[in-house]
Amino acid sequence: MSFIEELQAGDKKGLFRSNNEYITYSTGLLPLDYANGFWQEVTVDGVKKTVPVTGITGGTVVTIIGTTGTGKTTLATQMAYNIIRPFEDSTMIFIDTEKTSNRDRIVKLARAKYDDPRIILKKDKTTIEDVLEMFTDICETKEKGGNRFKYRVKGRTFDGSDMLVYVPTVMVIDSLPNFNGKEFNVEDLGNNVDGMRGAKDVTRFFTNVLDRMWTYNITLFVINHVRPKADMNPYAGTPNGLMMLGQGEQLPRGAVAQYYSNTFFRIKVRKSDAYTMDENGFTGYKSTIQLAKSRTNTVGTTFPVAFLGEEGFDSYYTIYEYANSLGLIKGRNPYLYFEGLEEYKFNRKDFRKMLVSMAEFRRGVLTVLKPYLEALLGTKKPVPSTDDVPEGEDQEEEPAPTFGDLSLDEID
Repeated sequence: MSFIEELQAGDKKGLFRSNNEYITYSTGLLPLDYANGFWQEVTVDGVKKTVPVTGITGGTVVTIIGTTGTGKTTLATQMAYNIIRPFEDSTMIFIDTEKTSNRDRIVKLARAKYDDPRIILKKDKTTIEDVLEMFTDICETKEKGGNRFKYRVKGRTFDGSDMLVYVPTVMVIDSLPNFNGKEFNVEDLGNNVDGMRGAKDVTRFFTNVLDRMWTYNITLFVINHVRPKADMNPYAGTPNGLMMLGQGEQLPRGAVAQYYSNTFFRIKVRKSDAYTMDENGFTGYKSTIQLAKSRTNTVGTTFPVAFLGEEGFDSYYTIYEYANSLGLIKGRNPYLYFEGLEEYKFNRKDFRKMLVSMAEFRRGVLTVLKPYLEALLGTKKPVPSTDDVPEGEDQEEEPAPTFGDLSLDEID
């Protein structure tokens, strides 16, 4: 018997058992799912296969950064609800430390029913101690409920075995600079004492919750603000911390919040990339999302996404922007077409409607995009030849677009 076999043979507490399980959830935006994904060899029905694993890992910290007004809160809200949407016993708790959110807006962005009890907006009791107490109650309730609050997952273990995991709980902290302990003193606001206490309190919070997040499948979305950094000596500036920050930029609340976050998404917007009603059929703007930190893929990947006015980020028109950035959309408006799908001509205004309502067109678009999306995955793998697109009938009526419904599973 080898050394490791002897260790495992006498292991009563699982100290030498490798944690090979993982669970992922879609962000609702296909390019973002694949940019943060990876290839994984798994055993399915006794056969080893290499499969794409996309989205964000449950039970981890996801931080969204950007300057003011770039849609950080919107993205966090939409991703959070996209995770809990399929699960009756899931909960999304929005910790509004800034006191600027309202439930109507959250529900609208999430495409949820107004009376959905799973959406909880907290504008009071938002201190670090309050949120730690919430964590304790959530974990104890899941532990007590046992399998009642679990669901079975397939294909997310290296050996191919099924696993039971707790239904996801998602917390959104908006935002980190205002996330304080009860002992926070407004008289210290803005001085070194304030900064040191805030960083210390945030460190205490993260070190308290990390183990429990993983065990009880609690995902944390943290919103932080990119701010200008003033150095006393411009020739000997302080380190940036996160690699994707510029020399004159910083993130509040210390380095611990950066270390403990599994993933950083950075949103950028240019005023020149605005959508107009005449040209696009809606108002809004084209943004970019950059993978600024990832435990599953290479940082630096940047791609366009679409923000549609009151509706927030749109998974359908994001496909248009992503394909256009790759040079896959040909022709001139109103006779645009996808490379390889010349039979489907469309006006830029009609693209979103066609993608939602025409199943055959949607499958064709996803088939064209498949190799490009899979090329974003973290571990290199030869892209397999594309399967024939299955036959399908167009829907008689256009369904209401739902955030996060697009999936390559439709063409498998």
